[in-house]
This record gives sequence, C-alpha cells and structure tokens, in this order.
Amino acid sequence: MIRKRSLITDICDNKRKKLEPGHPKLNIKHRRSKKLPLDGLPTDTTGALSYLSSIFPSEKFTNRFPPIVMRHQVYAFVKSRTEVDKELYELRKKGEIRLFKLGGAEDQFAVVYTKDYKAYVESCSNSQRVANFLKNVVNVCPDFTYSRDNLKEEFGFKEDDIIELIHEGVLTRRDVGCYWLSIPRFGEFMKTFIYGRRAMLQHVRRTKYKEILQNELESRKLPKKALLGVLYHIYDIIGSDAVKCVETSTGVMLRLQLDLVR
Repeated sequence: MIRKRSLITDICDNKRKKLEPGHPKLNIKHRRSKKLPLDGLPTDTTGALSYLSSIFPSEKFTNRFPPIVMRHQVYAFVKSRTEVDKELYELRKKGEIRLFKLGGAEDQFAVVYTKDYKAYVESCSNSQRVANFLKNVVNVCPDFTYSRDNLKEEFGFKEDDIIELIHEGVLTRRDVGCYWLSIPRFGEFMKTFIYGRRAMLQHVRRTKYKEILQNELESRKLPKKALLGVLYHIYDIIGSDAVKCVETSTGVMLRLQLDLVR
C-alpha cells in the first residue's frame, strides 16, 4: 500500500491552499475531520471523505447529484483498508453516511453523506411515499439492502409503495424479494464515472512502458465528457489498484497493473 506523504503530496500540490484548515469546504459540520494535518491533507477516513466530497464537481452536473465518493478512493489516503471499512461501518451505524452497492462487483460501494442524500432525493421527487421512506426507513435503518418482507412488516409499506420507490430511483432490485438502496439517476453517474476512468487509464496505457509520473498525469486533460475531472480519477485508479505507485527520484510513478486492467 502507498505511503500517504509520497503519494498525495505530488497529486495535490496545486490544491493545498484551497484545503488548508479553515477552508469553507472543510468547515461544513457533517464533513469536518477530527484529524487534519498542517498541510490540509486528510490522514483518516473521515478526513478523506470530507476531502473527496469537496472535490466532487457538482457544478459540472448542474447539481444533479450529491457529492459521491467511491469507497476505494478512501484507500488512497489510509493504509489499512480494514481500518477504512471499520470506520465507514461506524459512520454508517451513526447515520452520518449511506453506502450504495455498485453493480455486480461484490466489494464495490459508493459513499454519500446522509444529509446530502436526503436533500438530493427531496429535490428529485415530490412523492409522499418517497418522503415516508426517507423519514421512516433511511432515518432509522442504516442498511443498504432491504427485503420485501422487512419493508412490509417492519416499516408498513405495501406492494404499490415499493413499486413507486423503485420507479423514483431510491430502491433497485437486488434479487427476488430483495432491494438495494439507490441514488436516483445513479446509472447516469456510473456511465460518466466509467468513461472518465477509461480515459484516465488510456493516458497511462499510451506511454512507452505503461507508466507515468503522477504529477505529469495530473497535468493531462480528459475529454469534456469526463465530468468528474483528473484529480477525482487519479484517486480512483490508485485506490482501485488499477495502477501501482512506485517511488522514484523524480516523483511517484503510476504503473499500469496489466493483470487488473482490461
């Protein structure tokens, strides 16, 4: 696993002034890290979530999404993945964040602050059933999967209620009689995310030895359709192990992991 100083210093050099203690994006109550070093870069799970949420380019999506963080992005900041998963579990248990399962990959999750999620869903839907779901389920149950029986027996939802929740995008089918908590229009976000990741990895793949200095990669431009931006995807490809970080005399080299990337 990479060392935080050697990895993130180069990547974020031009972001330091924006993220020094006292920066407004780090003063939002439900996003404040308990640990913030002098250079303004996070070293713990809470701080990493705060920082990654702050670089999410909501304006490029015309605020169609809440700040979405991929769980594996946090791994670029915290050495112990077990520690990250444990801290995310505690934050979810406290109701501060919500986790969302991604596709068929068993270990892929997105993370959104609960306040951001609720505000976003409320802006997307005026359905009373959705409002009831946020109040009676999301507010009290930190799970990211629900069974039909559970929704009916414990929370009082009927079949028509569940159908509307699926239609409104707050639930998606996991299996027969089972559902994932979801983000409305999440498919649109994932399409953009995958496109940007591929564009970023293509920069690495086109180099002679399938490796590039991270500060050089940061200066590259992505296609206009890659709305999430270079920095967001650098944390993505590092945290997902699509690239390996190798320290050199000229900086950190990002080397494509050919066995993990197709």
